[in-house]
Amino acid sequence: MHRLRLWLDRQLIEESWPYRGFSPLNWFILAVILFSAVLFAAETEPLAVARYPLVLQAANLAVLTVFALEFALRLFSAGETRGLKGLSARTAYAGRFWLLLDFLAFGPELILLALLYAGADIPLTLAGLRAIRLLRLVKLIHYMPGGRLMSEVLTDVAPQLLATLIAALGLIYLAAVLIYYAEGGVSPEHFGSVGRSLWWSVITLTTVGYGDVYPVTVLGRIVAGVLAIIGVGIIALPTGIIAGAFMERLQAERVRQAGRRIRPRADHEN
Repeated sequence: MHRLRLWLDRQLIEESWPYRGFSPLNWFILAVILFSAVLFAAETEPLAVARYPLVLQAANLAVLTVFALEFALRLFSAGETRGLKGLSARTAYAGRFWLLLDFLAFGPELILLALLYAGADIPLTLAGLRAIRLLRLVKLIHYMPGGRLMSEVLTDVAPQLLATLIAALGLIYLAAVLIYYAEGGVSPEHFGSVGRSLWWSVITLTTVGYGDVYPVTVLGRIVAGVLAIIGVGIIALPTGIIAGAFMERLQAERVRQAGRRIRPRADHEN
């Protein structure tokens, strides 16, 4: 059992693989992820659904089965090369966030399939869960060279991004209130309430500006101009936060790698 867990840990967990690149089993999982994306596109084509319904259903069931087995085997073997024991230690080593995404990529649909085949009368349909299949593509981050770095950086700056989001939402609401008072009496169909004004507020502060709704009064245009300028900063702020965090992490990684190169030289000289 130990040998099997050791082999699976090295094959499925990127940190346990002792060589460069992907393990053969992870190459297979990567191919299944890409195949699932092609399958999702095929299932939206009416001609393919009409001609090959059983083939598409069987292919999707096979993909779900592979993902379910991968999820179970990760829990079964994660951390064996490090001597970890227990479900809590294994899930922490495999990454609880990634395990959650792995489960969402197959769990809801597989459970619904089981209920439907069992004859359960439920209001949901498989078509309603097709969008969840897109989470399978998130699994690709596992296999990107900088995927884990990206996830770690986003986790580090999550509080700052949340604060930025709250500030942006507050500003959107404030903009809707201001334009309501400036334009509500002139264009009630677009600005007759704060709720109606929210659409204009969102497209203005995000600098999209569709042009379907716009102020016509002098005061309204002044408000719109100020908010458009503020919107540029609101959009740029999260980008700056993420870019700065990436630069800090990359710089720290370069320093760490430089230290690794210097240490063997020092040991050799001694």
